[in-house]
Amino acid sequence: MSHVRGVGLMLGTRLPLREGMVGRATRRSYATEPLPQSSPPPPREPSTRTGTFYKSFGSPILKCFLGALFTYQVTYWAWLKLETLEEKKDVEDEIKSLKGELKNAILEQRALAKEIKRTEKGS
Repeated sequence: MSHVRGVGLMLGTRLPLREGMVGRATRRSYATEPLPQSSPPPPREPSTRTGTFYKSFGSPILKCFLGALFTYQVTYWAWLKLETLEEKKDVEDEIKSLKGELKNAILEQRALAKEIKRTEKGS
């Protein structure tokens, strides 16, 4: 029933109100001022070939450019992340090898120190 009331208001006719309903009126039905007269649009210049091309294909070209830029940035970030992980692994491997060398050097020093103590006690 409400759609009929809406159609009646659009057509400018008044439908009988039910009990307790407030009447509605369109804005234009109580207007005291005439509608403003709009000026005619300025004459259009003839369009150029490039203007027509970009008017037709500007949005798809922009979308492709932005998609390519996004893809490049994601790929660059991923590559940078992989490089960082590789460098971190290389540094950790180098630290492990240096720790091993240090451990071997300490063991050699201890063995040499024990040998020197034995020779001093023996003499």
